[in-house]
Formats: sequence, C-alpha cells, structure tokens
Amino acid sequence: MYSEGVKRSENKSEAFASAGLALIAESGIQAVSVRSVAAAAGWSAGALQKTFATKEALLKAAVELMVSRVEQRMDAVPFSGDVVEYLATLVKETLPLDPVRRDEAIVWNAFAAEAAHTPWIAEILIQQDEAVLNQLADVLRSMGNAAPEETAAGIIAVSDGFALRMLYDPDRSAQLEGALTPLIKQLLA
Repeated sequence: MYSEGVKRSENKSEAFASAGLALIAESGIQAVSVRSVAAAAGWSAGALQKTFATKEALLKAAVELMVSRVEQRMDAVPFSGDVVEYLATLVKETLPLDPVRRDEAIVWNAFAAEAAHTPWIAEILIQQDEAVLNQLADVLRSMGNAAPEETAAGIIAVSDGFALRMLYDPDRSAQLEGALTPLIKQLLA
C-alpha cells in the first residue's frame, strides 16, 4: 500500500508526494493539508512548504508520482506474441487487484471526481489519457489494427469501468478479470 512507501523515500519531494498519495488513498483529497502530509512523511510543515509552495504543486507531484509508478509497471510487461494477452496484461496493471493497485485506483478516481471542478486536475488527467491512448494506438497500429485510436479508446473505457466497479464491488473482481480477455478480443475484431 502507499503508506508503506512513504518512510522509505530519502528524497523530500518524493516523500511528500508519496505521503499525499497515501492520505488520498486512505481518506480522499480533502485529507491533504500541509500538516497532514508533513506528518505522514516524517518532515516538518516548514520543510514541505519549502519543497512545495502550494497545495496544488504538491497534488501535481503526487499524481505525477503515481502515473510514473504505473507506467514503470506497464513498461515492464513483456510482449509474448499474443496481442490479446499482452493488452489484457497491460489493463490488469491498472486494475485494483492488489493493495497497491487498489490505492492507485482510489487515488485516480478521487482526482477524476475532483477534475470536474478543478481545471488543472482535469488537464493532468487529460494529458495522461492522451499519452496512454497514443501509446496503445501505436501498439495496435503496429499490429495492423484497422482502427487503432477507436480500439485504444475502447480498451481504456473498459479499463476505467472495470477499475471503478472493482473498487465498489470487489467481490466481482474475479468475474470482471475473467471477462477482460473476451472483451479485448471483441474490441480487436
């Protein structure tokens, strides 16, 4: 879980961002304050304020850290030659199938809810969505997919929907995970 990684970081900026992620995963974005993040990171409020001038800067660093962690996991997925299995494995890296990915899904959805009222958060999420869409479309294009952007958008929609459903109905996680490969096959057809 995110809270386990907070104390391990020696980089102040990363420690604060990680502490912010842990607080969001545990209690939502409203739990993020200078005091709460500094305390969770094991630093003073003054050290946090010297590192991040505003709460917005801290939240930006937190979401960027989370995105970086997910991207590292996704980049580590080897291509086995089976397109459907490769895409399903990539999607699974974004699903709340273990405590770390559950925290990431909670944080992502907290930011998504806040994005409806906070343009700078919306911009970060839109940029990330575009990057993932373009990356998936490139993979699909290289594999001869006739409609790579549309197929990539469908895969992202499935991923987002499954992640949200698994958060509020974790008892259906195995059922949804089992439905993933057939849905990706349909999207590729």
